[in-house]
This record gives sequence, structure tokens and C-alpha cells, in this order.
Amino acid sequence: MPTITEVMTAFPVHVNEDAPLEQAAVLMEQHHCHHLPVMCGNDVVGLLSREELKLAQTPGHEHEGLEELTAGDLCRRRFASIDLHTRLDIVLSGMADEGLSAVIVMKHDKLAGILTAHDACRFFAQWLRNEYLPDDDPGVA
Repeated sequence: MPTITEVMTAFPVHVNEDAPLEQAAVLMEQHHCHHLPVMCGNDVVGLLSREELKLAQTPGHEHEGLEELTAGDLCRRRFASIDLHTRLDIVLSGMADEGLSAVIVMKHDKLAGILTAHDACRFFAQWLRNEYLPDDDPGVA
């Protein structure tokens, strides 16, 4: 059974809850990520997604525009977190059952990583290539 550490993004880029939303958007762009843990000191207090940023920019949304908002204003304060030692199959089943696109991975109450649906898809694609394609397949790059 693969472990979460083989699939998750370890030590993910994160943002402080009082950081401007524009800064969070720039971090996501620079690091090519779709989710940012939102921190207050050493504690994870929320999860901010690229989708929430897009939604806040749609016409008519109560938070239209990012200029005066912080990461803490827009992040989800209810988010899933798991222990680093939780079995990967249990985590992935739970994400599918709950419709979660990401979970925060903790080690002794400290942020250790993030596991996203993107991480899981990349891992599964690599596993499929390793399992089903021969090493000498010309279609393997």
C-alpha cells in the first residue's frame, strides 16, 4: 500500500490569514497549485482554493474583487485534515465519498502536507504506466 507521503505535496506553500488575496493568487500562480493552507502562526485555520478566488471575482458576488480582502476572509474554515499515518486508501475513499478536492495532512498537529485530487490523479497515472506499459514501449516518454 503506498503511503500518503508518496502522493501528497510535502511542506506546501501556505499563506497567513491576514495576507491580501492578491498575494495568495500570486503564490498559487507561481507555485502552480490550486489550494493553499491558511495559517495563523503555526496553526492551520483554513483552506483557500483557486475556485474560491475565481468565484470572488465573478460579477455580483458579495466579495467581488480581491483588492481589500484577505486569505482569512475567503478561506474555508471547515476543512478536512488527516494524520500523516492514515492509510492512503482510506483517505482517497473519504475524499471521493465527501466530494473533497483536497485534505490537509498533519503530523503532531503541525502542517506536513496537502493531498489534492490533482496529486492523486498524477500518482495513479504514473502507477498505471509502471504497471501496464513495458519499459521498451515507444509511447513512454
